[in-house]
Amino acid sequence: MTNRMSSGASRLYRERFDLGITDWRVLAYLGVEPKGTNAAICQLIGLDKAAVSRSVAVLEEKKLIRSTPVSGRTVELAITPKGRRVYEQILVLALAREEALLSGFTAEERQLVIRFLHRFLDNIPLMNAIGQDGANPSKPPGKNASGR
Repeated sequence: MTNRMSSGASRLYRERFDLGITDWRVLAYLGVEPKGTNAAICQLIGLDKAAVSRSVAVLEEKKLIRSTPVSGRTVELAITPKGRRVYEQILVLALAREEALLSGFTAEERQLVIRFLHRFLDNIPLMNAIGQDGANPSKPPGKNASGR
């Protein structure tokens, strides 16, 4: 499901703005946060460093963000006025897509979906621990013999 949603968004954003979904995610981060770094973006939205670096290069080339060296290898990123305009245009589309996805759900159901999604996010470290550092892949962490 997420691949179909991402590919639809990516196709739309590429056609209208010549930006892919990863570019949009980086731009969206900087549309919300006044400043950021590659590391902060990677940590918050779960992208690998190479993907973020490629998107930063694309966004800088299009003059949607600017970078400023701050110390050592740390570079601070910020959205430009042109980037803010593009961010706001894509945000309208992203919110319309979200509304279409949630069509037919009551307000209570929407809140329940959000709670479930937060629980999924909270469980990602548990999921990623399976098979690593001696974790038993046949017994998910946090579960007892009865499955609770």
